[in-house]
Order: sequence, then C-alpha cells, then structure tokens
Amino acid sequence: MTQSLYDQMINSKTGFGQMMLRDVLLPSILGAETDGILYWAGKDIARQFPVASDENLSTLFNQLDLGTLELIKKNNKQQVWHLTGDEIMDRSKLEHASFNFEAGLIAQQVEFMTNAVTEASIEVEKKKMVQITVYHDFSNPITDETPVNFITLAE
Repeated sequence: MTQSLYDQMINSKTGFGQMMLRDVLLPSILGAETDGILYWAGKDIARQFPVASDENLSTLFNQLDLGTLELIKKNNKQQVWHLTGDEIMDRSKLEHASFNFEAGLIAQQVEFMTNAVTEASIEVEKKKMVQITVYHDFSNPITDETPVNFITLAE
C-alpha cells in the first residue's frame, strides 16, 4: 500500500476498514474476476434480503452503508438509479473501486419486484455519483415457482 492510498482511505468518511476490504483486499484476492464475482455476490445478498419496493431498496442501501440510492427514471424497459453520498465520493477516487456489488444487488431486487429477467450496467459520473441502469425484459418472465418472502425493514 502506498502512503497516498493510506492517507486517502484513513481520511475518508466511509471508513478505513470498509474501504480496505472492498477496494484493496477483495481485488487482491479475486484479481481479474473481481467485478464479476462482486456482481453475483450482490445478487446473492439480494436473495437473502429481498425487499418489496423501491423505497425499501433505498432504505436497505442506507442501512448497509452503501450510499444514498434514488430511483431517477422508470419505464417498461429500464430503471435508472443514482447512488450518491460520502461513500461514493470517497471510493470513486480510488483507482480500483468497483460498484458491481451494488449493481448486482439492485438488479436482483428489481428482478424480484418485476418478475422479469434483469441486468445492470454502471457508469461513474464525475466521481460524485454512480448511475446504475437496470434493464428488464418482460417478454422473458421468471418461471421460478418459489415465492419470494420479502423482509420487513427496521426504520
């Protein structure tokens, strides 16, 4: 670790420990597969903690200290979400920060809510905001017969 990376992480509002795990240790272990594994890890966490609404998804992001999540646009083909906050500004300054975990988490939650196959893409804008666009295909419905048991969030 370089001094400048240490200084950046220790002085962040996100927390040195979280940034060390997410943006240094995981990429070191996972290497070139980091983005793909984090995307599927986000989907797995969504399966363990499914929420029933857009508002609950935003609340869950706050509770997980992932940033402030806001639904910007929604139509029958896609949803556009903005992820902002100190966590995003701190992490987006790092060379290898990945927001694929967040994208996978959102994609799976939207899949539960729409019952349509979904995929998400990420765009970091000016190191202040991450835009996650979720594409869903209503012509390709989910055929799993297992009902989703949405969790009730603490407020």
